[in-house]
Amino acid sequence: MTHSKVYPDAAVPRRAQPSKARQDGLLAYLLMSPALLYLLVVMAVPFLWALYTSFTDKTIGAPAHFIGLQNYLSLLTDPGFWQAVRNTLLFTAGAVIAKVIFGMAMALVLNQNIRFRNFFRVLLFLPWTIPSIVSVFTWQWLYSDVGGVLSDLLMRLHLIESPLPWLASPSLAMFSVILVNVWRGVPFVGIAVLAGLQSISHDQHEAAMIDGAGMLARFRHITLPGVREVTLLTAVITTIWTLNDFEIIWLLTRGGPANATQVLSTLSYTEGFLNLHIGKAIAIAVVTLPALIWLINYVTRRSLSDSNPAH
Repeated sequence: MTHSKVYPDAAVPRRAQPSKARQDGLLAYLLMSPALLYLLVVMAVPFLWALYTSFTDKTIGAPAHFIGLQNYLSLLTDPGFWQAVRNTLLFTAGAVIAKVIFGMAMALVLNQNIRFRNFFRVLLFLPWTIPSIVSVFTWQWLYSDVGGVLSDLLMRLHLIESPLPWLASPSLAMFSVILVNVWRGVPFVGIAVLAGLQSISHDQHEAAMIDGAGMLARFRHITLPGVREVTLLTAVITTIWTLNDFEIIWLLTRGGPANATQVLSTLSYTEGFLNLHIGKAIAIAVVTLPALIWLINYVTRRSLSDSNPAH
């Protein structure tokens, strides 16, 4: 009489009983496959094609020939490219610093118990909701040296004697486009900082006031630490948007006058769609990728660390 050998569950061969982790992994890949396929078709393939094109002499209406790093090397010796780099840094730094300062100031004011507070909060958010083209054309009219409101107002205040060439002067054009970008971007910073201020307990301020802390001391030791993280993340996000800003500068000045407002985004457009040098235009865009990738990675890591404080 033969007896069949019975194996306990722990002794069953691994092939006969797939692990739970493996099953969960296969299910996860199955659920993510639509998103992965979308990213592959919509992002990865176009990006790889663009990256390859940047190593060619592709022009509109002509076949592409592989030329290696020639586009990138030509940028390194192009004074116009380096001027666009300087303009991009100036435009981004000036706009971001101003947006953070004015956004925080507006948030602090609107966090106080003032009359019509909700109405003013709506006004704060309004510039961000207006379409860019409408905002730009409105500012173009304000800047006009023929019937422009800004010059007329300054002349009525006896601050200037004649209309200022806001968009026609190389010394004023950069300031003018930064002002428009700040006007559109302050609401985003203000709303984000205001949300951070709402999370600060009033008991901390009351306790500090009882201890004799003044307004500046409370701002330094309570308010700033309470909104530091949200302000930092907001500043990084608005830096990414400002680096990629194209509409405001192109519609107001087209990079002029005398390339005074030519930034990398407008220079890439000029090379690709006006000069028809697609390969060089993409090379200009690729140059900005390392900074953008670093900023996006920073925002992602900070957001994940905030959502998982235990880690």
